[in-house]
Amino acid sequence: MGMSDEIKSVVNWDAPSVEPADSLRVVIQKMVESNVCALTVKLNEEVVGVVTEMDLMYSIDKKDDLDHTNASSLMSACELISDKAVATPCVQLDASESVENALGVMNIAGVHHLVVDGGDDNSVGIVSIGGLLKLVIS
Repeated sequence: MGMSDEIKSVVNWDAPSVEPADSLRVVIQKMVESNVCALTVKLNEEVVGVVTEMDLMYSIDKKDDLDHTNASSLMSACELISDKAVATPCVQLDASESVENALGVMNIAGVHHLVVDGGDDNSVGIVSIGGLLKLVIS
């Protein structure tokens, strides 16, 4: 394993998701229950955003109300890049990309998580910098 390995082996394909109208409390509960640092925000099964632990810390630091702050107000809004025109693309990669490319994209974008497109089966997952670093040292 190493920098040229594909990232698909460390993608969380079962990453939890919330809906845009879900409260900050629900977002935190899902992250804690699932032991993840990021989740997708879906509307009708389509990814419309990503919420990370950093988004939560920022929101809590601002003293946002846990029950009246919606996921949509703290998420990074996005549309998955596809064959249709995209106004706000997520920072995303295909599952076949290398660890080296993924780390480079994270560095340039200033993020710790990437949305990963699984290909033909329309699966979407999340990969973290921690997962990628596990492949680097394996």
